[in-house]
Amino acid sequence: MEQLQAQSREKKTGNAVKVLRNEGWVPGIMYGSEVGNKPIQVKGRELDAALRHQATNKPFRLSVDGDTHDVMVYELQRHPLQGNILHADFKKINMNEKIHTSVPVLMTGDPELGVATLIRHSVEVTCLPGNIPESFLVDVDGFNIGDVVLVADLTVPPGVELGLDSTEVLISVLPVKAKSEESIDAEQEAEAVAEKAGTANE
Repeated sequence: MEQLQAQSREKKTGNAVKVLRNEGWVPGIMYGSEVGNKPIQVKGRELDAALRHQATNKPFRLSVDGDTHDVMVYELQRHPLQGNILHADFKKINMNEKIHTSVPVLMTGDPELGVATLIRHSVEVTCLPGNIPESFLVDVDGFNIGDVVLVADLTVPPGVELGLDSTEVLISVLPVKAKSEESIDAEQEAEAVAEKAGTANE
């Protein structure tokens, strides 16, 4: 479990928050029945590093002013252009109580024919925080047009309950879309221009 250091902060807005971010901090909130809504701040670099090592749907250990809390990242607000984290919400959890969360569905490999398309990008699960899978990885290598992957086909770790019907489709292999007449004409025109340019250079 990834560990993060945090500090309590006064709830501020406007310029005070900008100053905080300029100093490398990410303002945030830790909330839960035991802690209420506690304003905190974490170092942006440390938060980025932790998120590179562990998916956001897994529990983190958050140390606030010397007290340690097991938390889940509930929400991250990012800058729309730069992508850096502007605000983070952490929910305090009990590692001995089951929680509901979503697990991403990822694909590996290439179909023999057609294109593998994700119908659902994630699956809802219920389990203890320590049992949350980071992802469900599906190998579509050698699949053909018309093949599908159902919820029932997933490899589910012990203690994890899925929130979807076992017959629901997660991945479908579809035919490659035929090129439109316009795109074919554009390709032929580009080839003709390239050929003419090549002749002129000879």
